[in-house]
Amino acid sequence: MTFASALGVISLMVSAPADAEENYLPTWPIDLQSHVVDMTRSFSGELGLYVEDVRTGQQYGYNSATPMYLASGIKIPVMMALYQALNEGTVNLDETLIYRTTDVRDGAPLLSNLKIGTPISLGVLLEAMIQSSDNAATDMVIRRVGIANVNRILVDEGFEGFGPITSLLAVRQLIYQRLDPRSSVLSSQDILRLRLTRPLAKRLRRLESLIGAPSGKFTKEDYERAFRQYYRQGWNSASMRGMGRLLAEIVKGEVVSKGSSQRMLAIMRGTRTGPRRFRAGIPNGISLAHKTGTQFRRTCDFGIVFLPPDERPVVIVASISGGSRGEAERLLARAAAASYSALLGSFSSTAVSARTAP
Repeated sequence: MTFASALGVISLMVSAPADAEENYLPTWPIDLQSHVVDMTRSFSGELGLYVEDVRTGQQYGYNSATPMYLASGIKIPVMMALYQALNEGTVNLDETLIYRTTDVRDGAPLLSNLKIGTPISLGVLLEAMIQSSDNAATDMVIRRVGIANVNRILVDEGFEGFGPITSLLAVRQLIYQRLDPRSSVLSSQDILRLRLTRPLAKRLRRLESLIGAPSGKFTKEDYERAFRQYYRQGWNSASMRGMGRLLAEIVKGEVVSKGSSQRMLAIMRGTRTGPRRFRAGIPNGISLAHKTGTQFRRTCDFGIVFLPPDERPVVIVASISGGSRGEAERLLARAAAASYSALLGSFSSTAVSARTAP
């Protein structure tokens, strides 16, 4: 992308802060823009990025109005729906759910170690969902609060630009059904076994056997096409500006309630996934509350960085389509490092390169 065309996707809003100290035209979005254009110049995929200084409302966006896939970023709205139910008194975090055969999922680093029939509290499921990005925990929370309520809270809280949110099981079902409608017969355990079957050619042969398709029917190109068709439908997607505004409202204590917003932030500070993404671009010791997301040719991170010396909250959200996983993660780290440094007013390309070198 050329610098001239990139200007077409940059957005900048300067609020009118009451504090005279903040009453200036910020240069950090201009500094950040030049570095984002430079770092994406040779990248084969597409980056959507949104940055907001929450105290002043000053914003920067790069391709930030384009709907981008959220992957496990949808677990933030799921968490919001759970806290809404907690505030309404219809659930409590000590309540237990039984881990059932139908709850088995791929991408479940914690719950996959449990025996079927194990009771698990909603509080444990909540932390597993956000901090370890456990898909089984997520769908169990969705089972309790209802997917309709997950989508409703986005409307009730006034967040725009979101496509329909689905369960993680539905994601897999929708993708496989685009490969072949007969995939609707697949159980959650079938989908897990498929995910664990490698390489891809062997997985496709197993799928053919499960649904009664002729051997050799599906190719790698068919598999990739199914994902592209799924992404085009807009499920589990949002603009980066929409996702960024959601996090900014959580920081300001305006999602569900002030107390709930603070508790959501506290849980996100404990995220352990994605060490090569935003975390790699932010200096050690700097607080980061975030949620990562990963899907086929999609790599994301959505977070709030608390800048020194007074923990000034800055929202940074990004989603990448295309590129290799390694390339995408390095770009996310560089975007976080550039945003952090630009906002501190001490951007150093040398320092950024050193922090994000593979």
